[in-house]
Amino acid sequence: MASADARKRVQETGSQSQPCRRNYAGAARRLHKALPYRDTLEPLKKKTTMNPATACILCQSLIVVATTVAASGQEPSSTSSDGNNAELHTRSSNMIATVEDAIFTQTNAFRKSNDLGGVQRDDHLMQAAEKFAEFMARTDKYGHRANGQSPAQRAEAAGYDYCVVRENIAYRSNTGEITAETLIEVFVQGWIDSPPHRENMLADYATETGVGVATTDEITYYAVQMFGRPKSAAFQLTLINKSEETKTVVFRANDEQDEVELQPQMTLRMTRCLPTKISLPGSGVSKRMTSRATLTITDEGITESD
Repeated sequence: MASADARKRVQETGSQSQPCRRNYAGAARRLHKALPYRDTLEPLKKKTTMNPATACILCQSLIVVATTVAASGQEPSSTSSDGNNAELHTRSSNMIATVEDAIFTQTNAFRKSNDLGGVQRDDHLMQAAEKFAEFMARTDKYGHRANGQSPAQRAEAAGYDYCVVRENIAYRSNTGEITAETLIEVFVQGWIDSPPHRENMLADYATETGVGVATTDEITYYAVQMFGRPKSAAFQLTLINKSEETKTVVFRANDEQDEVELQPQMTLRMTRCLPTKISLPGSGVSKRMTSRATLTITDEGITESD
């Protein structure tokens, strides 16, 4: 859970009502940005100075994290010895594994607190998330299409036979000490506090997840969490119009809506990936379906058959 200071920073800098301004204290200030899949901001190079127009876009959706530099204004020391580099790599690898496990565990704890079932790790989604996090860390490109593919395309390339794929991404940059705890707070709590990311974390149809965290310089860390529902979890709906009239049936799933005209005695079969709300306009009757079912339409409304 975010500290009081962290929540204060979010309130002071994350609100859309705040004026857009560039008030950085040299290298001591860095931007943390988290994007849910759907956003269309162009990938950013983290070491590139943003122009005012770009900064205005970011001020509305970013958490500006103030960090500290090394004591007495000294630059962080570096070493070129193979032994020290190996030690840094080992320490970073261990920390990344800790952060990835925490993202998975805390995501399920968050879902449970909202009366939802947990998501299971999927090897294909793990591979896709790790590979994309490593790509962003290696290239400094950031965004859901930073590598020219959509999240679903990356999942498919990793062998995931998907029905639905959603994705959260974020990065954290700091010239001071980075710990697993600070990364977990920025990534997990940052996503929880952002409505679009929160929606992905609480998608009731998501059953599987994959998490990847990567860095190439021990300073900037990229995180990717993918949520999926495999094609094997798709369900079939059967609708039978047993009334004497043609009926208009409306299907709503996520942000999409479709209408179908069913003539008397007609049967319609469809395969769905997302929970689907079925209604008859003007009747006040609707049903939300999440699993295989047969529905019968009569003059009285919609009934579910055994």
